[in-house]
Amino acid sequence: MSALRHMLQPRGLLVAMHLPFVAFIAARTVTGLGFDSGGSRWSALWLVVVAASIQVHHSLAAANGTRPRYWKLTLFLLILIAYVPLPLLVDRWPTLNWFVIASALMFLPGPAALALAVTDAVGLAIWIAVTLTTGRYQIALAIVYNATIFLAGGGSLYVAARLVRLARELRATRAQLADLAIERERLRISRDLHDLLGHSLSAVALKGDLAQRLIARQEMSRADEEIQGLVSVARAAFRDLREITYREAAVSLASELDRCTDVLAAVGIETRVNTHVDTLPSRVDQLFAWAIREGVTNVVRHSSAHTCSIFIDRGDGRLRLEMENDGAGFAAIGGHGLSGLATRAEELSGTARGRTDGAGRFLLTIDVPEEAG
Repeated sequence: MSALRHMLQPRGLLVAMHLPFVAFIAARTVTGLGFDSGGSRWSALWLVVVAASIQVHHSLAAANGTRPRYWKLTLFLLILIAYVPLPLLVDRWPTLNWFVIASALMFLPGPAALALAVTDAVGLAIWIAVTLTTGRYQIALAIVYNATIFLAGGGSLYVAARLVRLARELRATRAQLADLAIERERLRISRDLHDLLGHSLSAVALKGDLAQRLIARQEMSRADEEIQGLVSVARAAFRDLREITYREAAVSLASELDRCTDVLAAVGIETRVNTHVDTLPSRVDQLFAWAIREGVTNVVRHSSAHTCSIFIDRGDGRLRLEMENDGAGFAAIGGHGLSGLATRAEELSGTARGRTDGAGRFLLTIDVPEEAG
């Protein structure tokens, strides 16, 4: 019901904007409104109603950005109604040309529409001035006055239909933007769930497996440490999950480097970190942190690595992170995690690439401009 009301509102407004024009034309046709003292002409009112109905039909179609069926025929009929009775009702009938001008502007091509509207308004103004006015000054003034009235009235009806059309397009655009914003938020949540929870759940599983093996070997103190670490990671994952639903989770490169060395050490992977950059711009720092998190998750899940190296450097106005491991498995280079990294890098005018070589090594490279952050 609400959607129907919103759909009808512009149409109702457009019809309402026609009413003053129709009322003025009808009143002038019937009574003369002081321009003609020849008495009432009720017999011509039905023609005004027909012409007004045609014009409203034209305006509603133009507001939808379409031409109605048989529009050429209805436009021709409108011209006939406007001009055939004119010699008999010269003081009462001219404003009916508002409808002719408006419909021409709505349906004819731009130059032709403008030419017809100006020709109709000026030609009719000249004819009325010559017929009803004497004196050069009065004729010139009458031509300017009547042409302005005809163009202003017809142009107003055209603009009214155009405004309603633009209002409908604006409403549709706003709805599309709202849908796009919702879709982008869904993608953000999906990406963050993958990046955050994929890493955290992998760490929980690894620490749980390690704790079980330590318990089986009766190494209770080390098993207790791993269980405490597992609890800590699980709590961090729960906190991250809550943050995802409200805002993009904040990560830092330093914390991810600490976490990644801990996770990799837990599964017996030697980690080497080489950083030649003291501080990074905040957005680049977050991007590199996400890259480390995704890279570690891939190493743990999809490789049988023994070593993993991380290298961060700057040069030629760019910042670069490289993460390389051996024992590369069959991880899909175009997977969700790497595509999410590529999206994050593109937001900073950078690139994110993953590739394997024939020696079983996997290299993840992030490259962004230094001024990106």
